[in-house]
Amino acid sequence: MKLAAAGGLGALIPGCSWAAGAVGATPSIRRPVQGPPINTRMFWTWDHSTEWALNLPGGHTLGSCNEYGRTTAAFIQDYTALFAWCASHKIDAVIVWGLLRDTHGGLDAAKAICEVALQQGVRLISGVGLNAYGGVYYEGSSPYNLENHLQANPELYAIDANGNPINYATDGNWDIFPLPNTRGPGPRGFYMACPSRPENQEFVAESLAWLFNNLPLGGVQIETGDTGVCQCDLCRARRQYPVSTFSWEDMALMYPLATNAVRSVAPDAWVVCETYSHPQPYDAGPNLAPGFGFGKPPWADAALAQFPSGVFVQWVGDLYMRSNNPPNPPLTWTAAGRVPRPDLQHMMRAHFGTDWFWPGFRGEVAVDWVSKLIKESVTAGVQGITLFGEVSPFAAGAELNYLALTDFGSANNPTADRRIFEQGIAGPLLGGVNQVREFAEFAGLLDRNYPDKLNQIPAALNNIYSRLASLTPAAARRWCWLANELASYVPL
Repeated sequence: MKLAAAGGLGALIPGCSWAAGAVGATPSIRRPVQGPPINTRMFWTWDHSTEWALNLPGGHTLGSCNEYGRTTAAFIQDYTALFAWCASHKIDAVIVWGLLRDTHGGLDAAKAICEVALQQGVRLISGVGLNAYGGVYYEGSSPYNLENHLQANPELYAIDANGNPINYATDGNWDIFPLPNTRGPGPRGFYMACPSRPENQEFVAESLAWLFNNLPLGGVQIETGDTGVCQCDLCRARRQYPVSTFSWEDMALMYPLATNAVRSVAPDAWVVCETYSHPQPYDAGPNLAPGFGFGKPPWADAALAQFPSGVFVQWVGDLYMRSNNPPNPPLTWTAAGRVPRPDLQHMMRAHFGTDWFWPGFRGEVAVDWVSKLIKESVTAGVQGITLFGEVSPFAAGAELNYLALTDFGSANNPTADRRIFEQGIAGPLLGGVNQVREFAEFAGLLDRNYPDKLNQIPAALNNIYSRLASLTPAAARRWCWLANELASYVPL
């Protein structure tokens, strides 16, 4: 297959003006006068944890910054299957972290999956850390890899409060240890660049221009990093407000710079700006900054005012959906948490169906949470939803979550009514509406916040096994998936 030329999205997707418009032009916001309340849906993925090509070894079920353990062929097959499903189910874009690695084919493999995405009409959004997470070229010998840039210029590292470079890894217990050799193969660890240094700012702009000149991407998701904040004299003098593991003021500094670099090459590219936060106001006190997933601090709105018009602002919804510390309830999303600025496109993301953030599990059934997320997002003025999309829909839990994402907030189901979803989508897949409700009830036995529920699994398995003969083969396969998940918790 002939690869499309970089910047050639408009030639392959009718109506797309990738190559049109003035340099640095601001894309229009996807905000129909009348239409469904949710107009944008994205999947979020790490390359090393995406497993849509089944029965191939080397995938990871948890973690960020892991090594890539599958083959180049598997990388291309994974995303080929993922993009095809997205095209058939109206998922607009897929965010790919770790898009560029030497270990799965580098630029050539990335071009190959970009071509697939273009042919399917799905935007491939490259995940890019500006001060962290590898830069545009996540792992390899490229000069546009942040790790290489910092090792060649160690004075440009971010430093901690003790004056040490921020450069570390974590073990399986999340204990921190220094990276002995960041050039070697294996997990990349966490290393950060000082955002105040002009050399690092120039590196970001040059890297992003290179990225869009060499790949026909649909956009970029940018982050300043949530694993540490530079405490050098320049950064301390620039900032007025406290920080946690991330800084709103660093976002206000870096996101306009990065957006301008992208738009200078690809004016219609989507630029997704991560906040690590929820839009609900959260005042932790004058000397404290909220951590990951909590609400925005009082100074966040001043930072948001610096975000370029037309970008996507991505928020995090988990702590306001389900408690990760029962019996305490989840945090409350009120009217004060309505998203600001009508010239921005707001996205809400959640870690449903993963091993992140709460005691759930990869592929868990999270339809109730997806419904709640979308209902509350619509009320707050959010126009788009991002869910993790690493698990193949062969896992019935993931399939139901993905289908809920496509249905809730759509023209067919604008109020995210679960009954409409059960009757029109889930019921036919599982053998009827009543079966859907029982499927969800049995799946809920695996909620690790309530370990006593595991005692109910043997009875649930007997119930499931007794119904299989009455189901269609497709419905029975989905029930068998649930039965196997449940049975894995029963001692042999």
